[in-house]
Amino acid sequence: LLRPGQGRRRQQRGGEDQREAADQPHNFSCRNPAISLAAIIVASASPRRLALLRQVRVPVVAVPADIDETRAPGEAAVPYALRMASEKAHAGLVRVAHALPERRGAWVIAADTIVVVDGETLGKPRDDHEARAHIRLLAGRAHEVITAVAIGREGGPFEVGAQHTVVHFRALRDAEVDAYVATGEGHDKAGSYGIQGIGAGLVQRVEGCYFNVVGLPLSHTLGRLVALGALPSWP
Repeated sequence: LLRPGQGRRRQQRGGEDQREAADQPHNFSCRNPAISLAAIIVASASPRRLALLRQVRVPVVAVPADIDETRAPGEAAVPYALRMASEKAHAGLVRVAHALPERRGAWVIAADTIVVVDGETLGKPRDDHEARAHIRLLAGRAHEVITAVAIGREGGPFEVGAQHTVVHFRALRDAEVDAYVATGEGHDKAGSYGIQGIGAGLVQRVEGCYFNVVGLPLSHTLGRLVALGALPSWP
């Protein structure tokens, strides 16, 4: 569990970082054809968020922002998620200003996803023991997934909001919990599971936006990008 005062700065995560590297341009020049002037900057290293945006034909490029994700003492779940998304977006704007001066004024989007049950926020597990504890806590009951999304540009509008989805897990046998944790799928995910992968088998039903659980509420995000003018037209 992520407790007040406990930091969770993003570190190298082996296999996932290798997958993310393919989405992270090493040359931040706009001469790089991977970086279109029309592309929206995603201040995230998450391959899932990039894939979701590309799925709906939003031109994006990743410029990951490394921030201190320490939760303040007494900070509630939603304010924490909103602050994380906002700080990631602002860090992305700063990085663009320094590494991509020709892209100053580009739109930046950032997000942060948390899992909440019984008033406690479940972050990414520190080890398999904590992952098992997370899944056992979620088994046979409902929990809430909150994704905060921040969208803005330098010298322009900036907004941040949160979307909520309720996820119901089916009852699970201990052997199932152990087997799922052993897959390693949940090691880099809040709540220790991935609904878009093997973890779909843990889920009984979803109330609200499925994509919010994956890491980005697509319909909401797309609507805000269009409304703010970040996407002149869609699709």
